[in-house]
Amino acid sequence: MKIPQGEVRLRLIGAGGHGILLLGNIIGSAAAQFAGIEATMVIAYSPAQRGGWSRADVIVSREPIDFPIFDNPDVLVATTQETYDLEYMNVVSGGLIIYEKDTVTPKPREDVTQLGVEAFKTAINLGFRMSANMVLLGFLNGTLGLLPEDAMMSAIKARVKRRVDVNLKAYMEGVNLAKGVKL
Repeated sequence: MKIPQGEVRLRLIGAGGHGILLLGNIIGSAAAQFAGIEATMVIAYSPAQRGGWSRADVIVSREPIDFPIFDNPDVLVATTQETYDLEYMNVVSGGLIIYEKDTVTPKPREDVTQLGVEAFKTAINLGFRMSANMVLLGFLNGTLGLLPEDAMMSAIKARVKRRVDVNLKAYMEGVNLAKGVKL
């Protein structure tokens, strides 16, 4: 699912604190700022005061984006069972679901590709659990080839405030986990 033309609609969703909005921000920044590709992001939060979810809907396009809101993503990235359950049926037929393997049990859906990644475990092994979102980002980009690696790395350097070195390493671990994945 590369985007030589047209657009890709990504829905990133997980528990508050999983770095979902930062993921969306990095993807948009990598596209618009560092790769010269159009991007939009719309964010949403659950109404819960504690223990809620956050969501970033990102569109990356080689052409102008008419409207930034969508119901049916091409790609879903989910970090919790609750958020996976909310969204997995919304993914377009032929789409892709990436989920956190240690917290999500995927449900049958034969018309989409579902790939689990151990982002939390990988991040813990790197010594910084909070970089799990970067593992997911690397896996997403490594699987889809959505944006150039140098654009992603530049966006991470520009947007991440703490432990940039570990976050870059986590991103590359995600890219390595995606090697050999065929869509």
